[in-house]
Amino acid sequence: MFGILFFLLFFMLVFISVYNISKENISAIEKTYGTSFSIGITPDKNDMNQWEDRVIEGLDSSIRAYIGPNVDEALVRRISEGVDGITDYEIGSRANVMLYEYELIPGYQVWSYDYFSTHEHQLLYDPEDTKNLMYVTWSYHAKNSYRFEQFYNGAFRLTQGRHITPEDTFKCIVSESFAERNDLQLGDIVKLDFPSTNVWAKYPIESLGAVKTEIVGLFEMTYQQAATQYTNEQDILENWAITDNETGRALDDLCGEPYYLSTSQFFVENPAELDEVMEKVRQLDWIDWKYYELVRDDALYSKAVKPLRTLKIIMAVCLVVIVTSGVLLLMLVILHSMKRRKREAGILMSLGITGKEIRKQFLGEHLAIGLVAFFLALIVSLAVTPGIGNQIYGAVNRGGEQKVYTEKEIEAAIARGENSKVAEMAKNQRTGVEPPKELTTKVEVKTTLLVFAMMLLIVYYSVNEVIKKTLELEPIRVLSMIE
Repeated sequence: MFGILFFLLFFMLVFISVYNISKENISAIEKTYGTSFSIGITPDKNDMNQWEDRVIEGLDSSIRAYIGPNVDEALVRRISEGVDGITDYEIGSRANVMLYEYELIPGYQVWSYDYFSTHEHQLLYDPEDTKNLMYVTWSYHAKNSYRFEQFYNGAFRLTQGRHITPEDTFKCIVSESFAERNDLQLGDIVKLDFPSTNVWAKYPIESLGAVKTEIVGLFEMTYQQAATQYTNEQDILENWAITDNETGRALDDLCGEPYYLSTSQFFVENPAELDEVMEKVRQLDWIDWKYYELVRDDALYSKAVKPLRTLKIIMAVCLVVIVTSGVLLLMLVILHSMKRRKREAGILMSLGITGKEIRKQFLGEHLAIGLVAFFLALIVSLAVTPGIGNQIYGAVNRGGEQKVYTEKEIEAAIARGENSKVAEMAKNQRTGVEPPKELTTKVEVKTTLLVFAMMLLIVYYSVNEVIKKTLELEPIRVLSMIE
């Protein structure tokens, strides 16, 4: 019985401890990286009331523009202020910009222009008409740049200056590499040109206008991106510019487009309340839900919490299995023990000792054994739980780290003819939050008290269930049953 109780209590302490630390890490990741949801538009391409053809000066053909209901800051702010449980919101967008007065970190477009300009090919276009592609990159617009995905997932680290704030207008953050390459520093002006390709114009690629922004921050990458001739310039993260929303609005104004938000996050402090808050938003009768939809926003950290959720489920299943099998085995051992002590029980009953006192005696004996087993299991679990927790987590999280490809690996893929894979490898950027590399598992006081209470309950239930039928019989009947 001592051995069964020891192993039962030991595994209970370990499994509950690992379960709790998994749960705590999931909650911490959800709170840190956005217990949030988004609202987006669902345009109907067949509804002609939502679209119109527009003529842009300098372009040969018109463009089809969406004019239906939109997600703008006024809508997002009204929802945020009108629904309890929403603590903050984030809005933003992105656009292709040309930095042709500057030098980008070169990639595929530079290689393509140099190659097709110096070799004879039958092309549908003149390389000079596409030359400006080597200056095209992404401009990301944010209300709070510290919530920008690459800062959130650890790919970017702010090294100088400050983040973009809601009060900023025409400010930007660029990489240290871009700044050094172009002899720029904090306070300098960066001109963002709006390329004609943003409105599906034909070649040549031209500027439809420019917006000037002031550098308020510099960032560096926390890992080495393998930027080769197969990496498009706009996929090289150090070429990106992060700006405020007023800059994004000004860029869209250059072609007469309204400023559409691609990011509209609502943050909720308590992950358990997320569904409830989303339902409150759906109940807002001033929103025409034919045009809008709500989406739970966990893409950034979903891969990070996946191994933790898996570990949590495994520990819960193991705990149920060990407790169920342990209790059954314990009852069998106690039953076997009680069969050997029926004579003792019968004699005590014949001497007038009540069933309550006999039950108390047997419970006391088994609880004494349980206490010794519990303290020994506690001592052992305190020593080995950290190691066991990390080993189990390591097995569950095997291969969970995001792959960052090197130039040699990309070149090897090219040599194998895996052209479809090369473009994705060349982007070489982190797509989400990394899961914890290890779990700091320990047996907490609340876990100790819980297991101790469960031990008392298990012993009491097992002894009481086994001895109950014996104590219900007459003393002479008990003695007659003894072989």
